[in-house]
Amino acid sequence: MGTTSYIGGASVNATPAVRPEVDALIFVHGFLDSHTAWSPLIGALAYASVPAIAPDLRGAGSRRKDDDHCTLAQAVADISQLIDELRLSRVALVGHSMGAQIAELVAVERADRVASLTLITPTPLRGNTLPDEVRDLLRESGADPDAQRQIRAAFSKNLNDAQLDALVAPAVLMGKEAVRQYYDAFTTGDRRGDASCAFHGPVLLIGAHDDPVIPAEQVAATCRDRFPGAEYRVIDESGHWPHLEQPRQTADVIAQHLGWS
Repeated sequence: MGTTSYIGGASVNATPAVRPEVDALIFVHGFLDSHTAWSPLIGALAYASVPAIAPDLRGAGSRRKDDDHCTLAQAVADISQLIDELRLSRVALVGHSMGAQIAELVAVERADRVASLTLITPTPLRGNTLPDEVRDLLRESGADPDAQRQIRAAFSKNLNDAQLDALVAPAVLMGKEAVRQYYDAFTTGDRRGDASCAFHGPVLLIGAHDDPVIPAEQVAATCRDRFPGAEYRVIDESGHWPHLEQPRQTADVIAQHLGWS
């Protein structure tokens, strides 16, 4: 019998382990998202039978009413607490976009528990400055399904109507306060992003060939400047959400990084 992988309160069955070198995979979602964004990728990795944990950040998904303290520091503390509560000794962290900022900081602060770090189309840890019109669209998109759908469609030409509908469904739609706080958090970033990453375990950075917001060239530069010795891979035919747009290709890259294939 396979193990059970927990995905934000839901579960999926997995087959017997191939090379279980970690206690669990922890997936950290990005801005506007929830744990549901990871489901296709987790399904594509299910053969490894390593428990997959995809929590909702504060203000997201099942926690969308818990919309105070939506900061990078609080998210790091929450993921760290989860590692302790589940008594995990070695985890593989996977973070997307803003979630990559959070995952990196968890890896730095809990290096004794982190076996590897994968950053998918990562927002720069030091933060970034966006044009005023983009700022207004993103920061004021809370509780607005049309605006959030527009954002996702602009950042990826590969998400189909069913995926877009699911991402802005009432049960997972991020509200105004959480969106504003997280926007301020990821654009401000963390000063540790000005130096090389202080996590010295295995690192994989994944760019997307057609990502207009975090271009693959930017991810390559981040890899070169802040993660010497890290792996760098590009997912073809994908915008900002490779794990949704090309889950099998993304799963194969992560599996190779973890030594599962």
